[in-house]
Amino acid sequence: TAAGPARTPRRRWWPAALSAAAALTGALTFTALLQSGSTASVLPDPAVVVSSGPDLLVASNDRLGTLTLLRGGQVRGSVTVGGAAAPWFTEGVRLGGQVFLADAANDRVLELRVWPLQVLRQYAVPGGVAGLNADGSRVYFKSVGGVVGVLGGPQVTLAREAEQALPDVMDGVLLFGGQLFVTHHLSGEVCALDPDTLAVRRRLPLGGMPVALASYEGDLLVLDVTGRLLRVSTTGEIRHRWAVPGHPDKFSVSGGAALLSDRAGTVTRVPLGGGAVTQMTVAHPMDVLALPGGTFAVAEGRRGLRVLNSDLHTTVHLGQQGQALAARP
Repeated sequence: TAAGPARTPRRRWWPAALSAAAALTGALTFTALLQSGSTASVLPDPAVVVSSGPDLLVASNDRLGTLTLLRGGQVRGSVTVGGAAAPWFTEGVRLGGQVFLADAANDRVLELRVWPLQVLRQYAVPGGVAGLNADGSRVYFKSVGGVVGVLGGPQVTLAREAEQALPDVMDGVLLFGGQLFVTHHLSGEVCALDPDTLAVRRRLPLGGMPVALASYEGDLLVLDVTGRLLRVSTTGEIRHRWAVPGHPDKFSVSGGAALLSDRAGTVTRVPLGGGAVTQMTVAHPMDVLALPGGTFAVAEGRRGLRVLNSDLHTTVHLGQQGQALAARP
């Protein structure tokens, strides 16, 4: 697979040269991670974490492109994928026993078997992948250049967009309610497509820079990196707006609340049923994942991994080498 040109990591709103945002799916058992000290040398710079049943796959944005498999709190395997450029993983999704990882720096998506850990295939995606979503037998992608498609299948061009710096590579893809929704943060739109034909059914002009999507009680939640969280019907009616501080680019929903991460150094909790928006300082939160019981895991770029309860108190904190650190409010 031909690799794309190296892009200089930079960001308008937060410190440069951070890891790519970690895309986390599924539930993690952090107590199991705490029982293992074997992660010290195999998690050089975690960028994407994907949960797949008992397995946890961690992709790092080091020069080698290290992929590490954790099972039951133990390191069970590790491979490196390299690339013409240092890998820049933007998202990962699970489909059955496989995991798909988007590497925007090398214009590819990797298909991996989780156990035993092995790269099965590479899909070329010119311009790099900004978003992924998996459902049924398909993996949908949104490219940096404005292409939406199915890996190994059809694709359509929704817009012709210029190359972006790697930390600016972000867009959401969500299959929901029989429609495929994708964000176009450069144009301020969310597009609804037919998931089979990829024909555009409607464009939802929301303004701002929408970058991430989630479903909530029959509606869409749309995160705008300029500082908004929107609840939008599938036909485009904005039902509610929350103004949020900073420039959050990732979020997750659990227990009637959304937790938003802003790489500049904050996480923000938005109670979706009403109540005060609260915030805490975290070094470099790259992504957030809802866990059972209303708690959230936050991946901190080059700082480790922590679990926050509904009051934004840290209950578990793992350092960069996988060591347990003292939990703090």
